Amino acid sequence: MKTITSRWTALEVTIFVVIAVLVGIIAYINWPLALLACIVVIAGYLYNYKMIHRRRRLLIQYLDSVVKGVTQGSNFALQNLPTAMVVIDSKARICWSNSVFRDWLPCDMDKTQRLNGLIPSLRLDKLWGKSGFFQDLIGDCYFRVIYKYIDSNQMETVSADMKDNSFMALYFDDITDVERARQQAVDAMPVMGIIQMDNIEEVTKGLGDMEYTNLWAEINNSIVDEINKRNGFVRNYQEDSYIFTVSKTAFLEMKEENFPLVGKIRNIPTARRIPATISVGMAYDEPSFKEQAERARFALELALGRGGDQVCVYENENVKFFGGRTQGSEKNTRVKARVVSQAIKELMNDADRIIVMGHQREDYDALGGAVGVYVLAQSLGKPVSIALSAYPKSIQRMVDLFKEEDGYQETMFITAEQAEKLVTDSTLVVVTDVHRPEMVAAPKLLDKTKKCVVIDHHRRASDFIAQPLLTYLEPSVSSTSELVTELIQYFGEHIELSINEASAIYAGIILDTKNFSIQTGARTFDAASFLRRSGANVDIVRGLFTDTFDAMQVRAKMLSNAESINGLAFTVCPEYVNNPTVVSAQTADMLITVEGIEAGFVFYQLPDHVIGVSARSQGKLNVQLIMEAVGGGGHRTVAGAQLANMNVSDAKALVRKAALEALQSLKEE
Repeated sequence: MKTITSRWTALEVTIFVVIAVLVGIIAYINWPLALLACIVVIAGYLYNYKMIHRRRRLLIQYLDSVVKGVTQGSNFALQNLPTAMVVIDSKARICWSNSVFRDWLPCDMDKTQRLNGLIPSLRLDKLWGKSGFFQDLIGDCYFRVIYKYIDSNQMETVSADMKDNSFMALYFDDITDVERARQQAVDAMPVMGIIQMDNIEEVTKGLGDMEYTNLWAEINNSIVDEINKRNGFVRNYQEDSYIFTVSKTAFLEMKEENFPLVGKIRNIPTARRIPATISVGMAYDEPSFKEQAERARFALELALGRGGDQVCVYENENVKFFGGRTQGSEKNTRVKARVVSQAIKELMNDADRIIVMGHQREDYDALGGAVGVYVLAQSLGKPVSIALSAYPKSIQRMVDLFKEEDGYQETMFITAEQAEKLVTDSTLVVVTDVHRPEMVAAPKLLDKTKKCVVIDHHRRASDFIAQPLLTYLEPSVSSTSELVTELIQYFGEHIELSINEASAIYAGIILDTKNFSIQTGARTFDAASFLRRSGANVDIVRGLFTDTFDAMQVRAKMLSNAESINGLAFTVCPEYVNNPTVVSAQTADMLITVEGIEAGFVFYQLPDHVIGVSARSQGKLNVQLIMEAVGGGGHRTVAGAQLANMNVSDAKALVRKAALEALQSLKEE
């Protein structure tokens, strides 16, 4: 506080001037009288000055006492404030703290020089010079820490030696009760799930009333007991479907245990020795119960689309799968094929043009499915074309056969760029043998049309073509060519297939079934029989899969260089091979014919610094899950992936790690 000094004010100067003028007038008239007046004025001024100075001194003393009392009160309040306070420098050294903060210190104040000793997670470099707050767990308590930057250059009362030094004040608010209540509320949040039996018809077919009742009771009791054990709610709303809710804590326990309910249902003995399986869709952390229910339904569709016997969990925008290690059972009924065939017919009639495409680097199954759809569109008199990717080398032999036959239309096979120029809002795009948008032959077509149909036999992945008008996805079927063959049979018109058309579709079935040796059912042979009656030429198909002597030597070299780890075989295709995709797939097929090899993985180089992977399995190990872990996909026994911006050694290490983890998980189950 500034000291009050005796300075003349403007009023005092004015009075002095008036007195001086009057004394001067008196001195002009009578100087002795003027001298006396001066003495009186001086005496009066000295007396008044003494009194004023005394009053000012008393006022200063009073104000000083008041300020001192306020300062002591402020210091006392600051030191004993219920909120802990601390001031630190740029090195996190504690410069000052109140008594509440010192009581929290785990050791003596003199020994605790830095705040990092109390808050190990403190990142002062990210907070310095700013103001805000953060939350942290200190000991067993949660705190909301408010921090305030203090610039000493802007402080008036700081001493000169403290100039150019900055500090930060932190205020600790104990929010333990609130945080624990929040965590309890989060743990109690409901997680919604839907359970559906995958194969109830196949399991219960031909059972007597007593056997059916006992089996159904055992399945129902297993489901209800599992949810009740988690203190959840479960209701059976259809014969083969349940809806349930559990807390988030219970959900995390189920997730940690890898959802044991799926295994319990699978292990229930049945009269026909067909294991009963279920699919489960779950969702949580959605903004509303309505969205959560929609997500759970979509998750269930994903699980069913991937063959069932698994759990699909929707966590915000992330999708995770658990289970899915059994082979999907073939459905003998063709009701769905007939319904889908009529639906596709109506969509084609409403379209001005049909464009068919498979996946990038097409194989014979993608081509066979596309040719089948091409035949359907032609039977309706619609303009139709098959869009091929930039690398159709694997199917070039069959394409050349079409170009050599009489009546070949130049518009049958077009490039992706040509297809983009033809597509309109009324164009129907049919995608075969793939359902992931980034893997189709011409991805831009999906953005330019509102009408899309998906026909595929691969297990459904989390990323799917957006809003297709119709999806025909059957993971239990051997190939897309088999699906399309059934659509041709139920299309409603007597469709005549040319020799090349029937042979192309037949080649697709031969490719994906490895000449009817894997994933083959009664419907597969029925489709093959129809194609043979329609003119499929076995010699043409055999010629498509013949190899050169050089290719045989390359495969022999790849086999000799293969390495085996715990029943998993790995090898690399040389860079100089002309058709690495086909050679690698053939080599992978040969690897799993070796005794003791459960799965084989072949790596090959593609353009644009991409490493391709061909994966094959004998059936126990699901290579689709392994390929999905590295960004690919496929089927249980046949899968693949394309790894961008990676060399062969890195790709090999990545796939080996995923394969060993899957193998360990299989052994644990």
